[in-house]
Amino acid sequence: MSENEIIQKVQFQLKTLLYPIQIKKVKHEHFAQNQRTNDLVVRTKYKNKETTFVITVKSIGEPRYINQAITKVKLLSKEIPDSYPVVASWFISETSQDICKNSNVGYIDLLGNIYIDLPHIHIEKESKKTKKVEKKKQKQLFSPVATRIIRSLLNQPNEGWTLQSLSKKSNASLGYTHRVVEKLEDKRFIERNKDYKLILIDKSRLLDTWRDNYSIKSNKIHSFYTFEKNKNSLYDMIKKTSQSIKSDYALTLHSGASFISPYVRYSDVHLYIKSSLKEWIKQLDLRPVESGANICLIEPYDDGIMHNIQTIKGNMIVSNIQLYLDLYSYPKRGKEQAQKIREENIFF
Repeated sequence: MSENEIIQKVQFQLKTLLYPIQIKKVKHEHFAQNQRTNDLVVRTKYKNKETTFVITVKSIGEPRYINQAITKVKLLSKEIPDSYPVVASWFISETSQDICKNSNVGYIDLLGNIYIDLPHIHIEKESKKTKKVEKKKQKQLFSPVATRIIRSLLNQPNEGWTLQSLSKKSNASLGYTHRVVEKLEDKRFIERNKDYKLILIDKSRLLDTWRDNYSIKSNKIHSFYTFEKNKNSLYDMIKKTSQSIKSDYALTLHSGASFISPYVRYSDVHLYIKSSLKEWIKQLDLRPVESGANICLIEPYDDGIMHNIQTIKGNMIVSNIQLYLDLYSYPKRGKEQAQKIREENIFF
């Protein structure tokens, strides 16, 4: 939706959006001093108190664009006495809403999200459609190949990247990497430094957002029973099988965490395998079960999961970022172990 279309729709819906504030006059206004044209100037009245809303529209309601709109609308608002700055879009993301509030700027979007904070009236409405739109946008951002790029960024959070280096590291095409980077810039997770390198500026929020949109169930999990009760012996069998069939693996969940930052007792062993499921089953002498499984072989939803594998005492373990993601929603004290990994090994 273009900015002109949004202006028209906002203008048409203002009476409903701003209720119980009364709309007195709506117009476009030109500022001769700086030759900038504002989007909308709205004269309002509520309980004998008149206020002018200065509204700047952006077609994209993500943080990068909302920050631009805030800068602009605040400057314009200073030129009109007793005015209140507001940004508008077809949809303003939750992060952008927080940015507006912290900047003392109101917001309106066409889904029905509204925030107006004046001394004589406070309006704050949240549309039921917001979560649905956010979920759809997050799904696009955390698609399988996109997560390779995000994983590379988080595994080397202090690195300065070019598009080419990030594309190569993530094993993603240059064009696809560019599209993902644009989305990350829009959401203010990354930005360009003075050397035009891509750097993470909000790694903690990026990890939180990915975590909240991730489930280990996205992978194909095969549950089995092993008669080998000694874990050290089982891990030796896993290493020998990997060498024998020339197939990489990576321990995860509590079995992986036990080598990184042990915190809870565990009974089940979980490992990602890159290929040769039948050979793994045969070599480890596993029995398929519907319940009572004590070992799970996991086929990853994307090859990126096997990136940045770490080797500890001869055992292959997923990256700390992947380990944190897998553990966080795991029901058997996974969240506790995940927090331990984050505090002692990820540091953000």
